[in-house]
Amino acid sequence: MRVQEATAVPAGDTFIEHYERKIHSQKQLIELSKALNSNLDLRSLIDSILNVSLAQSRCLQAGVYLVPEVDYHSLVLNENFIGFEIANANDFVIPYKSDLVKLLAGHPTLLTLKEIKEIAAATAHSSLAEVDYQEAILQLSQLNENLLLVPLKAKGRINGILVMGPKSDGEAYLAEEKAFLSDLASLAAIAVENARLYELATVDMMTKLKIHHYFQARLREEMDSAQITKKPLGLLLTDIDHFKKFNDTYGHQVGDLVLKEVAKVLIKTARGRDTAARYGGEEFAIIAPGRSLEDMQKIAEKIRESIQKMRVPNPTDKGDEILKVTISIGVTVLRHDEDQENKEIIERADKALYAAKHGGRNRVEVLK
Repeated sequence: MRVQEATAVPAGDTFIEHYERKIHSQKQLIELSKALNSNLDLRSLIDSILNVSLAQSRCLQAGVYLVPEVDYHSLVLNENFIGFEIANANDFVIPYKSDLVKLLAGHPTLLTLKEIKEIAAATAHSSLAEVDYQEAILQLSQLNENLLLVPLKAKGRINGILVMGPKSDGEAYLAEEKAFLSDLASLAAIAVENARLYELATVDMMTKLKIHHYFQARLREEMDSAQITKKPLGLLLTDIDHFKKFNDTYGHQVGDLVLKEVAKVLIKTARGRDTAARYGGEEFAIIAPGRSLEDMQKIAEKIRESIQKMRVPNPTDKGDEILKVTISIGVTVLRHDEDQENKEIIERADKALYAAKHGGRNRVEVLK
């Protein structure tokens, strides 16, 4: 961890009070380090980083730019931003090789957007004056003209940018606050890197759903837990109706697009300890701890209706411009006295799915 720079004791503080606060900040960072590095879920990790940053800085706006995929060459504003009045986070993209990233990587202190503009104006004949640098400034200005930019650095490179709005009291960020955010960013960068590696091992990169072996391991864990607590456990299996038609008629590019769009609905529907997974091919699943059969049926109907209303633009010149997608869903819950292995509850959900497909498709079937 970077040692915080020495700062003058603020007026009105005693020497002891000043260093007591510094010790408190260091203790906070140690606890935060433990918390962040024990969290391998990227979504909740980002929430934690943002909430801690807001609390420490007493501001109302924060977000983080991250590389969304391994082979992606830009930083994109994560959708879990707080307080910014924007419609779509995906519109906020900064190329990884942009001059803004180069500046943040090499500058010894944190910079505000105002300071970045001043640096750009003062170096009009350097690479900092290139178009992509100016575009980045314009983009960040749409979030807030008074941003503080905090680079996340791990293994000698930037893997994200924390963007903080102005403090709620209108005052400038103090040196101690910047030092804390800088140290927090160092911890956050390592935690994000670890979460990314874990994600690579457990997530299907195309659909963003958990992969099959993670699904099996998670189902086993939840079954064991439900057996001990005697709480319900729901399982939902889905199959995209006539999926082969999309591949055969429009090509695999369109088939992949349909998979991604359906997966988004499942991910959005999954809550809390729910696990949305790709069971195989065009079959998806949701493990839902604590959900009764009635709850599961409602969840399944919500998914089915959402996908039926979904309209997927056809990127090819073949066939219809808009693709209509439907799915069949099978639902069941754990039988505490009977289900000892994964295959027993999975087979029952699969039978319900089979009934939905052979009962006309675009429907939900339940099997107790």
